[in-house]
Amino acid sequence: MIGFMLIAAPRSATAWAANWLTTDSTLCLHEPTARWSCQEWDTLKSHRRLGVACTVSAIRNRNFLNAHPARKVIVHRDIAEIRASMGHLGIPGDYDVTALDHIQGQHHDWRDLFSRPALIYEYLLNKPFDDERHTELLSFNIQNHALIRELKHAH
Repeated sequence: MIGFMLIAAPRSATAWAANWLTTDSTLCLHEPTARWSCQEWDTLKSHRRLGVACTVSAIRNRNFLNAHPARKVIVHRDIAEIRASMGHLGIPGDYDVTALDHIQGQHHDWRDLFSRPALIYEYLLNKPFDDERHTELLSFNIQNHALIRELKHAH
């Protein structure tokens, strides 16, 4: 069963967060809706506690997300920043990010992942914040290149 979720608009650090939230005892899947429907998430097996970091595809399933018992953090980023980031990659960025406002859980600005991470980490993983791991990952630029290619070809 999925134990935690980080939901955000595209280009809001979900790929980075999936790596950060994967530890010795947790596995955070990035964009699992590319492989499984939301309803299939709880059938996935792992010896670690499972979580997800998702963007638009999950937002479309807001009723499922709100009904799911997992701990949830919803990350918000300014739409102009999202569009600029997507435009830099050659991807149209016209998304309804207001859908995030209707998902129940803790709501944070996306910069909190980097400047105030302990609140998010400890809430989602229910374990003490790992400052050493977070500090190391701050220097990483993590992106899902397969998803970026798919988005470019979809438009």
